[in-house]
Amino acid sequence: MIRFALLIALVLFPLSAKSAFAQMQDPILTLPDGQVILSISATERKEVEQDLLVASLSYNAKNRNPAKLQDEINSVMKKAVDLVKKEKTLKVSTGGYDVYEDEIERTKEIIWEGSQSMTIKSKDAETVLKTVAKLQEMKLVMEDLSYMLAPETAVAIQDGLMEDALKQLQTRANRAAKALGKSSAELRDVQVQSNSHFPQAVHRSYGMEMMAMKGESVSAPVAEAGESTITLSVSARAILKP
Repeated sequence: MIRFALLIALVLFPLSAKSAFAQMQDPILTLPDGQVILSISATERKEVEQDLLVASLSYNAKNRNPAKLQDEINSVMKKAVDLVKKEKTLKVSTGGYDVYEDEIERTKEIIWEGSQSMTIKSKDAETVLKTVAKLQEMKLVMEDLSYMLAPETAVAIQDGLMEDALKQLQTRANRAAKALGKSSAELRDVQVQSNSHFPQAVHRSYGMEMMAMKGESVSAPVAEAGESTITLSVSARAILKP
């Protein structure tokens, strides 16, 4: 029985090795006669107007008393968030909250400084700009104002480009099949790659010096949307059949 089992193992091993080797072979070596593998690619590109305006602001303050400093920041930011939430088309989120002590070099006195940021975003640019002006009157400082392409807009454009690229790919495969005297072309192993770049169209940094703006009337800032380029590439191997 032992010899018989050993003999079976010796017979099966070369069969398994042969099968594994066949799987590792280049597909072109295992194609039926008359078939051809064609590697092709197609790229679609589109310029899209940016549709989402994003504003980032912060409230900055100083006080010798850390408790009073934080109370001031908390109070102003609460009013700021409530103001933005009154506008149903705006989305608001708060960012970093930082409090630290500093020493006045001339007097060696310790003073506390603190800040908290907030971000507003919406496709309703006019309401964003008007609300930002009101926040600036509350002594919030503009850190950044920039247009971008909304994620849902980008996805919708990419889906359309993918469909166009796939049609272009199939058309090229069919033309190649006809040129080679083949009757059909079937796409295999399709890969989609997006190389989209969404530059920010507007950027303004105003700095801490604007803290001197004590409740003065502020006109609404200006923002003009730019364009984003969305590029999508599709590659595949086509099987050309007789």
